[in-house]
Amino acid sequence: MKLLWHSNGIHKVEKDKVSKRRVFKKSVIFFIGLLILGFAVHTINSFVDNARLKSRFKYVRIDGKKMEYRIKNPGEYTVVFDGSIGTNMYEWEKVCKSLEEKKISTFIYNRMGYGFNDGGDVRTPEEQAKDLKLLLRKAGAPEPYILVGEEYGSLVSTNFVNLYSDSVAGVVLVNPISEEEIQTKQFKDEIKPKYYRSIFEEIGTNISLTSLLSKMGLTMENNTFKEHLTESELDEFNSFKNRTNYKEAVSNEFKNLYKSLSNSQSSEMLGSKPFYLITNKEGDPIQNIGQPASTIVYKEEIDGAPLSLLDSDTIVNGVNSVIKDAKKSAKKS
Repeated sequence: MKLLWHSNGIHKVEKDKVSKRRVFKKSVIFFIGLLILGFAVHTINSFVDNARLKSRFKYVRIDGKKMEYRIKNPGEYTVVFDGSIGTNMYEWEKVCKSLEEKKISTFIYNRMGYGFNDGGDVRTPEEQAKDLKLLLRKAGAPEPYILVGEEYGSLVSTNFVNLYSDSVAGVVLVNPISEEEIQTKQFKDEIKPKYYRSIFEEIGTNISLTSLLSKMGLTMENNTFKEHLTESELDEFNSFKNRTNYKEAVSNEFKNLYKSLSNSQSSEMLGSKPFYLITNKEGDPIQNIGQPASTIVYKEEIDGAPLSLLDSDTIVNGVNSVIKDAKKSAKKS
């Protein structure tokens, strides 16, 4: 009941009925507006960062896609590094510095979609190994190679050996991923949330949703890796971590794990090549890819990743051990 201004009586006033169709239409328009705004913000931020930042590394094109790299001290052996999901070549700075002081040749690079690299292609670990071989050839990195792979990078390394065994003199794997383990239900259950979350974050990059979630601390990030970066390295990493290329690459690699898209590890596949395994697992099954006489297993006590930043000395020792054994083997042959 309501007293009307133009009358001294009391009348019942019917409320206007709101059309559901009208509400739906306005909601759709509002949502589309948010998408357009998010896309515009994403485009502007990418343009600003591209103008502000410049890669400090050389690059070549693999299948038309830019891949950046750095090689130092080309020599008798080239030590090639491959890292964890979501990190980049800065993961190996401490290890490389120690090796380069001893005039050992080092080669670091970013996989497709990481850093200033182009993205857009779905790559299995085998295809990533093929990309690496072309990159090494175009970069003029001399053979033979000592491969160093941490976590996901271990899959690229074992696929590389499987494809190009004659180019490899030895292998160092750091907390590697076993193809036997990623096929188990337990592993799939553990990796499934990360895989689906990575898909969501990839989609969200197109409308700046991922950037917003990142500012709220709600995206997947390796804080240990970020804490060890210099100010300029962190600034560069932060400018790329919420872009489509990067999140697409991360999602692709989680998919490779979730769907077990790697088949390169077999018993004694390394033959007599020196193999140094750094692992935090008891009885790590991946030690079987090397011959017992040529394999050294180092039990790592430090918990965390990337280990290359938390315990670089252990990895340096592993590389030195493999190079020493590779030289002995070369003399015998």
